[in-house]
Amino acid sequence: MKKRPEIAALGTQVAFVHMGREDVAAQFFAKFGAEQEHRVSDPRRELYAAFSLRSGTFNQLFGLQVWKREIRDRMYLTYGIGKVVGSISQLPGAFLIHHSQVVKAFRHDSVADEVDYVAMAK
Repeated sequence: MKKRPEIAALGTQVAFVHMGREDVAAQFFAKFGAEQEHRVSDPRRELYAAFSLRSGTFNQLFGLQVWKREIRDRMYLTYGIGKVVGSISQLPGAFLIHHSQVVKAFRHDSVADEVDYVAMAK
């Protein structure tokens, strides 16, 4: 994770929630240099529901903006296409939590949305 040192310098830790088995997640996150980050497996999507993350529409999942980002990312990243784990319609989100309270929230309107994690951690 390129931004990890910058985020850590702000006194913030990163944690990921995913819908897969931990052994599969460990391999997946290692591809992105995030194998040391905290992870929580949530195959029933209880945390997604608790944080009011909804399922996406066709356009939010496969629309023009999604294709533009996909093409751009494939030019710079070599992550390939993997097996689908969990619900393909689940929209992601990012949250800053302090003392069990959500301080900042970013709920994606599209899977193409990008989060500025450093700005969120400030």
